[in-house]
Amino acid sequence: MFSQNMIIRDGEYTRTIYTMIKEERFVEAINTLNGIPESSTTRAGLSLLGHCYYQTQDFIEAANCYEHLLNLVPDVQEYRLYYAQSLFQAGLFEEAQKIVANGLEAPDLKEKVMQLQSAIAYGNEDYTTAQSLLLQRQDGGNGQEAATKNDEGCLLYQAGMFEDALARYVSALQAGGFNPHVAYNAALCHYRRKENSQALNYIAEIVERGIRNHPELGVGAQAETEGGARSVGNPPALAASGLAQAFNLKAAIEYQEGNLEGAREALTDLPPRSEPELDPVTLHNMALTDPVGGGAGLRRLAFLLELGPPTCPQETFANLLLLCCKHEMYDTAADILAEHTHLTYKYLSPYLYDLLDALITAQSTPEEAEQKLGTLANSIGGRLRSLAAKVQECRSATDQNALRMALREYEAALESYLPVAMARAWIPWRMDDFQGAEREFRASAEFCSETPSWRLHAAHVLFMRGDRYKEAAAFYEPIVRQNYDEILSIPASVLANLCVAYIMTSQNEEAEELMRKVERAEERKGNAAGQCLHLCIVNLVIGTLYCAKNNYEFGLSRIAHALDGGSGARLCADTWIHVKRCVLGLLTGMAKQTIVLPSIALQETLNFLRACEAYGLTIPSVLTGPLEDSADHAPTIGLESRKLRALLLRLMEYK
Repeated sequence: MFSQNMIIRDGEYTRTIYTMIKEERFVEAINTLNGIPESSTTRAGLSLLGHCYYQTQDFIEAANCYEHLLNLVPDVQEYRLYYAQSLFQAGLFEEAQKIVANGLEAPDLKEKVMQLQSAIAYGNEDYTTAQSLLLQRQDGGNGQEAATKNDEGCLLYQAGMFEDALARYVSALQAGGFNPHVAYNAALCHYRRKENSQALNYIAEIVERGIRNHPELGVGAQAETEGGARSVGNPPALAASGLAQAFNLKAAIEYQEGNLEGAREALTDLPPRSEPELDPVTLHNMALTDPVGGGAGLRRLAFLLELGPPTCPQETFANLLLLCCKHEMYDTAADILAEHTHLTYKYLSPYLYDLLDALITAQSTPEEAEQKLGTLANSIGGRLRSLAAKVQECRSATDQNALRMALREYEAALESYLPVAMARAWIPWRMDDFQGAEREFRASAEFCSETPSWRLHAAHVLFMRGDRYKEAAAFYEPIVRQNYDEILSIPASVLANLCVAYIMTSQNEEAEELMRKVERAEERKGNAAGQCLHLCIVNLVIGTLYCAKNNYEFGLSRIAHALDGGSGARLCADTWIHVKRCVLGLLTGMAKQTIVLPSIALQETLNFLRACEAYGLTIPSVLTGPLEDSADHAPTIGLESRKLRALLLRLMEYK
């Protein structure tokens, strides 16, 4: 018989299959068993298939095998337990509970049955029943004690009592020795308590032991081969090692700290698997950190949401709505809320629901949205003031524990207040009411004036006022100074706006020095592939500024220089919009006879547009949304540059 290009002689099937199982080659064992017709009709074959399917985490197939076994030998209680366990692992909690409740009463399985019942109740979020079953469990050896401590920690964690839960997990590790899953639970408690360094210590130990004990999992292979590593699948070793949980938690910590690249690296270090083999948590985190764009992330989150709980992570619903709002897909967010009202009250906090509701309402009735956000801001602002007073009291009393708790509460309240303050300023901003946006920023300065993100957006608002460049520069300068040695880590918009602010306040030397610094940094990094666009964007913004001041000769030359004369890799929809805007401004002024350019400047503009036409023949000229596909007939930069050149020639009276 042939199996996986291997011949199995008669009389050696049993030894071969059991050798595969011993060596954890479960997929090969499944393929071999499926090649034997009797496997699906005999007790021995179904038992082996059920075990192998369970080990490969194909719990539905495992449940089917054990269901057939119960029809063959209904009196074997172990098969009933395995059937219930398979249903539970597949997320079919109600079906698993029915199997447990109907005839699973073997005395020697009582402890395992009670443990499964407790897990089912926990999965159904029936924590009272889970607690009651936990109290009925018997005391055993160190292994049983460790399991009980871990389960107690899970219930305390679910109740938000992270400190008490952490104490249980530490006790479980002391009683039963190192267990990667218990260590992960302890790391998760530290993460919830904002103690990221302690969480990373647990993660490092899980990863170190996982690499040492399971080199076959290929940790880091994706990074070394740039994503070309062979998939290791989902072997039992991966589930036992806790590596998937550890790397996902590390990614969450990096993401929370604003290090998106670090989060992607953590996910890349995971054992290589194909996308259909990924667990829901990894798929969810990859959606949030997708480097390609928002479209792939939205599709992944929507897919997970369709699977529904308990398969999809609880955060999926909220993150999908937030990602839609981030990409200004408010109608889509409203539709998702309407279609999943049963999840709204379960997975959205009242605060998050009110914030999302206000953002969606702002599209049709900004006044009503302002009222909702004002009510929310006043509520959180009052809490911030009371917490600030509490912090002062704790400092006076020199109670360090109470002070840490009060500071943690204040920081959590401030994290909730900041998005509301940003949203209140965003409503007038989107209507070009920059004075109104500035007014909202001043109203929130009491709490947020030292927050980096608040200062950044306040600088943008002052910059857009058009007469507050000096104040805007005062906000931008600390951001640049703080990252001066790694200047390319600063958003290009900050560098461009600061240069413009310097120019508008007659500080040309400072602007030139900043641009030289950016240019040197790009040269060191290597810009041959057009990956570094900081200097390009700075030049585009400065060129647009001069064009807005009717100095089209210098402004267009700056824009052409930024895009390498229209023949470089920097030519794309993002940069082309600046070219269009300035050239159309020039054409409008020439048509009205309010702008006159020297013939040499006009000829340089024609040459620039001709180069854009040649190199932009297949490059789309418009930006598409994250869920929009570029149509085949979409306009290209080459086509639009040809039209602009024709209009310019006509205005120059060429025939």
